Amino acid sequence: MAVDAKHTFGQRTVSRRRERRERVLLVLAALVLVGGVVAYFQSRATVAPAPAPSRSQRAQTAPGPTVKSGGTLDPAARSVAVIFIRSTLGRVNLAQAWNLATPDLRSSVTKTQWLRGELPFPPFPVDNLQTTGFRVVGTAPNEALLEVFLVPKPNSGYVPTRFELTLVRSGAAAPWKVSYFLPYAPHGMYTEPK
Repeated sequence: MAVDAKHTFGQRTVSRRRERRERVLLVLAALVLVGGVVAYFQSRATVAPAPAPSRSQRAQTAPGPTVKSGGTLDPAARSVAVIFIRSTLGRVNLAQAWNLATPDLRSSVTKTQWLRGELPFPPFPVDNLQTTGFRVVGTAPNEALLEVFLVPKPNSGYVPTRFELTLVRSGAAAPWKVSYFLPYAPHGMYTEPK
């Protein structure tokens, strides 16, 4: 009987060694898999998307109607820009601003939302501006790209902000409309008052 016990004991040791080897290999395979998944997600997280060019930069490089750098602003176009800025940023006479906007600009909100002041850009105190200025970025016969610099009075809770505005018209006799209007500020620059 002593011989049989040694023989069965030897088989158990061999099978236990095999089980341990299989377990170690399974653990190693799982670690390699987890390491691969972690490396994959880290490589995707470290590749940051390139910052989107501003509207004026896209317009200057985009094919289509040639927009010349600089230029002068038609008085009718300037009037539309001023009325649009005062009514939308100040949240007054929004029905007039709705009529001055192109369908592309107002497509993200309904007319009801627009008239309630739920616009795709934040409010800004245009009634008490300390400084404002237009810079003509580019012009074409039926398009004008502007940068509008708005500087609120000190201690108003707002920061100076640059807005990009594009005016378009369908022909030389057609009225000007606003097709693009958004603040341009690096992330974290724009803050609403508390």
